[in-house]
Parts: sequence; C-alpha cells; structure tokens
Amino acid sequence: MSVISLHNVPLDILLIILENVDPISLINLAQTCHVLRVTIRPTRANFLQRLLALELIPEYGGIAPLLRGRDSHISPPMGSKDWQSNKYACGGCLKLLPHTRFDNHNILRLDLRKPPPGSREANRLAEWWYLDRWDDGVRARIFQHRIHIRARDESLADVRKRYHEATHPWESMRHAGGINQFLWAGNVEAEVLTTNDQIASDHELLICGLRRHNRRCIECIFLRGDWHRNKNSINNGGRAILPSPVVTGRKLDFYNLFDRCFPNLFRPAPHAKMGRRFYYYGAHDNKTYHLTMRIIRCGGCAKWREASQFRLPVDAYEEVHFLTDAMSKYCVQDAELGELREPSCNRCFLREHGMAAFRRHLVAFARSLMVDALKRAQYQVLFGWDKLCDDFRLPFGDFANYWAEYGKSIVSDFPIQGEDLLAEPFLTTHQLDELSRRYTRFTSFVEHMYQGLRPVRQAISDIRSNEEIMGSTMDSWFRVWYDDYHSYEQTYRTLQDRLKWIEQHELEVVSYALEADPWGPESCELGWEVEEEES
Repeated sequence: MSVISLHNVPLDILLIILENVDPISLINLAQTCHVLRVTIRPTRANFLQRLLALELIPEYGGIAPLLRGRDSHISPPMGSKDWQSNKYACGGCLKLLPHTRFDNHNILRLDLRKPPPGSREANRLAEWWYLDRWDDGVRARIFQHRIHIRARDESLADVRKRYHEATHPWESMRHAGGINQFLWAGNVEAEVLTTNDQIASDHELLICGLRRHNRRCIECIFLRGDWHRNKNSINNGGRAILPSPVVTGRKLDFYNLFDRCFPNLFRPAPHAKMGRRFYYYGAHDNKTYHLTMRIIRCGGCAKWREASQFRLPVDAYEEVHFLTDAMSKYCVQDAELGELREPSCNRCFLREHGMAAFRRHLVAFARSLMVDALKRAQYQVLFGWDKLCDDFRLPFGDFANYWAEYGKSIVSDFPIQGEDLLAEPFLTTHQLDELSRRYTRFTSFVEHMYQGLRPVRQAISDIRSNEEIMGSTMDSWFRVWYDDYHSYEQTYRTLQDRLKWIEQHELEVVSYALEADPWGPESCELGWEVEEEES
C-alpha cells in the first residue's frame, strides 16, 4: 500500500491544505522540496506575512503591548524590562527589528500595532491563491491581495465606528451637558468607562493590526524619502526638514534631564524618597517628568542615535521644536577647534577631534545638565519659603495679623538675603542647615495652629478661624511643599554631591558615554550596530 504524503497527494487536496495553513507553515512547506516550492511560489507578501506572524511569538518578537484607546495607557509601561526584547516586523526591509528602530506612529497606532492574543489578526491564516503561470500569477496574486484588503476594510467600517465611540465617550456627551458633566459624574463615570473599555476591547480584537504590512522602520522611511517630501513633518515639529531628521521615540519617566541623557550613571533614588513636583498655583503630585525620547540620524556615521549623544543645549531635550531649532542652528565655539557647525554623535566627534576635545565637550554637557537639575531642585526648596516670608511680613499676609510675633523665629534674619529668594544662584550647606532648623520651627507652629492656638491680642481686621486661615495657607501646591520639604532638601544635597563628582571624575563620565549602550542591550546606541534580526 503506497504512503500518501504532500509530495504525491492529488493537486486539489493539496490546494485545500495550503489554503488553510498559517503564514509560517506556508513558507516552511515551500522550503521543503521542489514540488511544493513550484506549487506555492511564495511572493514578497507571503514572506512579509510570515514575519508578521513571527513577531507575535514571544520567542522571536517579544511582548504584544496592550494600549487602552481612551487614554493611551500602555501595559506593560515603556521602559520596563519587558520592552527590551520587543521586536517588530518591517515591511520595507523584511526584517524583525528592535522596537527602537520604529517611531511611535508605526508601533502604537491601532492599525499598525501588534494585535492582542485571540484577535482576528493573531489567528489569521496565510493569504494564498494558486495560479498556474508564474509571471502573470505574481501580478494577479498581488491584485487579488489588494482586493481582499479593500473588501475587509469595507466590512469593518461599522466596527471602527463603534470602537471610536467607545474610546471617545465625551463626544457623545456634548448634547447632554458636555465633557465636564461626564468627567465628574462619580459612579456614573466609572460605570460608563468600564462598559466602554469592554466594548473597545471586544472590537479591538477585530480591527487591531490590520495594516501591519504598511509598517516601516525609520531607516526605510528615510531611504524612501518620506521626510524630505513632507517639508512640514510632524516628527520635526512642523519645521523644515533637517539633513538629520528627528524621530519621535518612546516616552519614559525621569527625575530630571540629566537622568534622561545619562541614564543609570548614578543609582536612581527610590521613588518613595523623591518629592512631588508642583507648578505655580497648581497641584501636580507626579514625581517624574514624562519625557519623549528623540532619535537622530548622524550625518557622519549614518547611524540612528539618541538625541542625548549630540550634546545639545539643555532646553533642546524638553520639547521637539527646541531640539529641531538646536540642530538647525547648531554652532559651538571652542577655544582650540574654533567654530563647530556640524552636529555629530559622540563617536564621530571623538574620531574627528580627538579625546581631549571630546572629554572637554562631554563633561561640559554633563555639567550643564546637572546644573539645570540643581536649579529645579532649588526652586522646589525655596518656593514655599518665598510664600512664608510674604505671609509673615506683608501687612495683608495670612499670618501678619495674629501671629506676626511667632514668625520672628521663622523668617527674621533669613539666611538668604534679597527680596527674590528664587534668584539665589546656589545654596550653601550652611544655608540648607539653617533652612532645615527654621522648617522645624514652622512645623511646630502649624501643629499649634491646628490645635486651636489663639494669641492673647485680638485683631479686628481678620475674623477668620484657625481652620479657615490654615485652609487658605495650605492650598494645593503649598501642602505638597510642606509635606515633601525634607525630600526636596535631600535631593538638592544629593545633586550637589553629584555635580562635584562629575567635576572630579571626568574620565569615568567619558567611559560611560563610550560604553556599548547605556540604554539597554549591547547593540550599541539603541541597538543599531549589532544586527539581531530575523530575515
């Protein structure tokens, strides 16, 4: 009795089998023997579908991040260890590449991101049609593939509409009280959000990742000339295209800009010991800055580098338009090298100008970032003291009427001279120690206030109770300063020590900057020198 295999099975049965295999199995079968190779005749679209299937397997593509549509919450968060091995398929060069080779648009948009497990895309079979003639067959198969995609998108139009309504619920509330009514509806809000999240999750299983075949890595986009055709690219802040395009990368949390540009040079402080940030008359309880990483193509080595490797002015790392302006107007005066007008990455600068010049520029760059961090920490330390001095000294201050005498030990002979405390360049150790002692006196005063302390001498001009006065004083931002003052002070002292360390250990700073990759795996400069790709 003869054994039936795929080599001698009747053609009509073989075609039924091939039409019901996944993209990975289709290519594997085409590579087993000449008979199946001639029958399948895989095209570029089939190889791309295989890559798109491989990126969903944790062994090859890593995780499939989940993104909540209504607020763009990502799980697991960017910057976590789960993202280090995360890879995506590029439809241009047909490779599996690290996520750092893609901008946010190509990995986070609904049509382009990895579909979640159990979705239609994750379980999709290979799109393959049998055609007899090779030359005409390739063109006909491509045409058939486009017809299939167009029909699929038309059939899912209603699903997309319902998904948009579930992730943008406030748009349907405009005629029923507007966005504020929805946002402050209490239990109704929580119930609506839970229901809409479930609806969005169900519809996402049908439409997520449908256009992953259009995803391109930043190198393919650059070589294709997209940034040069679009003179107002969003990636470049609406400004003219630079010779080195600026690409939007991941969003990560940092305590300051120094940590953003020199991650892990110093051991980060525990989150519990960091003070909350605040702005003028605003309640901001977050302790970190949510900063967007920017990736630039170096004109010297033609490699994509993180923006911190170009040693730009400090404010360039805050907003994208500051970065594009700094790149387009780059001009650095050097005592030995003269005027430098071409921005280059660390390695190119070292190769062109030598170690002495590189060390000088890199240490100056690190010092400028640390000084900026010191100024931000000093602002947090002194901002509350500036208000306290006004409250005790000014005629209409909150403490001027009843408790002016109690304020003498707190604000008299203040260690910082001048009307504007925030203009002080740097704080000395003596000033910090004196401020700490005065803060202890102020905390004792606050405790007595809450215990109902009233002075013997009554003031007619202010009839408010202790609770009303403390409620006026302890408003949102001042309460944050009062509760976290010791954290602000300790942060300032730590940054002072780190600034001294940078000035005394220049060689260690240079060695750190020339390491393979301070950002993660040893693929040098965000994974772009060592190829770890699946073709």
